[in-house]
Amino acid sequence: QLIQIGKFYELWHEPDTPSRQQVYSQAELLIESSMRSGPLEATPPIEQVASLLDMRITSPGKRSLLQMGFPIYSLTNHLSTLLDKGWTVIVIDELVTGRSGPKQRAVSQVYSPCCNLEDCSELSYVLSIYFSQDDLLGITLFSAMNGHSIMFPVSWADRDKVARLLISYRIREIVIWANLEVGPEILINKIYNLLIGWNLFPSEPN
Repeated sequence: QLIQIGKFYELWHEPDTPSRQQVYSQAELLIESSMRSGPLEATPPIEQVASLLDMRITSPGKRSLLQMGFPIYSLTNHLSTLLDKGWTVIVIDELVTGRSGPKQRAVSQVYSPCCNLEDCSELSYVLSIYFSQDDLLGITLFSAMNGHSIMFPVSWADRDKVARLLISYRIREIVIWANLEVGPEILINKIYNLLIGWNLFPSEPN
């Protein structure tokens, strides 16, 4: 979330705050589980964004909050960088109410690699993968630009056949749902091997 604070957009993070959302770095995911020194550690989004945008993270005052930001006028350039790296960006702007008191804010835009309607130069697709408990994969391809969608099931044993179909589509975003009673490490490795086999995950960090 990029929150407008005056003439800047800012990103905040409070360390050691429990969250259901886990963000792993691409470099960490590319390390085989047998070669890792320990379990996967989620990297705070603010650290990944700061690295991508080559910005510093500060801690204002004596508070534990971490903060980074940039001027409003540079949003377009930074947005392009984040979308190219697969990030979904929520922009929260200040509302002009004409009233005194605390600023009111609301979500003004949601951008993702496949759902950026301000840039329709290429037809992009979202790939949704559903992992069921009976070794079936539910596959959905959807384009927000023209509404075209394809849905079909495939068994885990036949998963390699899907790769030939996916070659015909420009996939910019992947959404994964899992209904498996396995640990996160096993699930991540299963997803990792599937995406590598479908040529949807790079062999090296980019």
